[in-house]
Amino acid sequence: MSASKPRAAVFSTNFLEFSQTFVYDELRHHERWDASVCCHRRMNAALFPWPDVLALERPGLLGAIEGAAYKITAQSPRVLHWVRERGVDLLHAHFGPGSVYALAPASVLDLPLVVTYHGYDVPLLASTDRLRPKYLRYWAASKWMLRRVDRFLAASDELARMLIDLGAPPERVHVWRLGVVIPPKVVPRTPDGTVRMVMVGRFVEKKGFDYGLRAFARIAPKHPHARMVLVGDGETRAQLETIVRDAGVADRVEWKGVLPHAEVFATIEGCDVLVAPSVVGRAGNRESGLLVVKEANARGLPALGTWHGGIPEIIDDERTGYLVPERDVDALADRMDRLLGDPALRVRMGAAARAKMEREYDIVARVRVLEDHYDAAVEEHRARRARVG
Repeated sequence: MSASKPRAAVFSTNFLEFSQTFVYDELRHHERWDASVCCHRRMNAALFPWPDVLALERPGLLGAIEGAAYKITAQSPRVLHWVRERGVDLLHAHFGPGSVYALAPASVLDLPLVVTYHGYDVPLLASTDRLRPKYLRYWAASKWMLRRVDRFLAASDELARMLIDLGAPPERVHVWRLGVVIPPKVVPRTPDGTVRMVMVGRFVEKKGFDYGLRAFARIAPKHPHARMVLVGDGETRAQLETIVRDAGVADRVEWKGVLPHAEVFATIEGCDVLVAPSVVGRAGNRESGLLVVKEANARGLPALGTWHGGIPEIIDDERTGYLVPERDVDALADRMDRLLGDPALRVRMGAAARAKMEREYDIVARVRVLEDHYDAAVEEHRARRARVG
């Protein structure tokens, strides 16, 4: 930590789950700001080391009691002391529900608050799922949140519009596109006569993996050397296994399970096409700026995605990959057929996709923009306080 730099306290409910590596990548690439982390539970510390982390849930009876109280009330005198002690200049919460933990210290200590919204957390407030016990506190605090947040950073244009519709002041809402680490070069895949497509993510409704597998089953007879690789696990696995078995392509589908991030990247580098057939779930759950598409593009893979959420902001249709309507198995199968049957097309689209990632999504440049948002939030908070005072 540097005494000369401003300091942010980053609030992440669990620091850190495998699916939220982007939080760690942002922390590592700060230049003008220092950052400390406040969380309910510390996870995977060996994989995501950070020198200054406050975890409210700790080993022992007292730590368990304090962690449980923090989870229920989202308030803690220990957090207030920790923020004061570090001379924090700004709070930054990831995900809408995570903002609940930052609201009290931001208000009590009169600090600017920035919240990044990543996808499910915005439509959740207009769905019946907001009444589920795990989200009820977030919904109950949402009116306070919409008044109190100084900068709303939405991961897609769609989420920004939804935040404004929910009541966020339009002048405080900004689109914030997450960056990815760009590898210094594309690792050439060793040819083995097999063409591999890959789908990566939790096995949940909004990922649309069932449509991807049905499309693959349709074109599999025409492309006997094609394989589909799945990385992840989750609640829809049994359904996906049934689709594969009933379609007679069980020997053409590879199930990798949940992998550490480095192994996910290695798996992607061994494939030829990234497939992201995302859909809006029944409760309105959706993607925003899908990081796995950016990560695959940065490694020279073209992507096949849907006209969904923030995916069209990443994939340039017919240039860096293809976009099709949600749940359209015929269109998915047609684009898979094109990509599998044309190696030169895959190379051309993959090169264009990597070039776009270098121009628009390099994490070094994106975190510089994030720090600009921090600066602006501090100034705007100060100006609003002066007007009120």
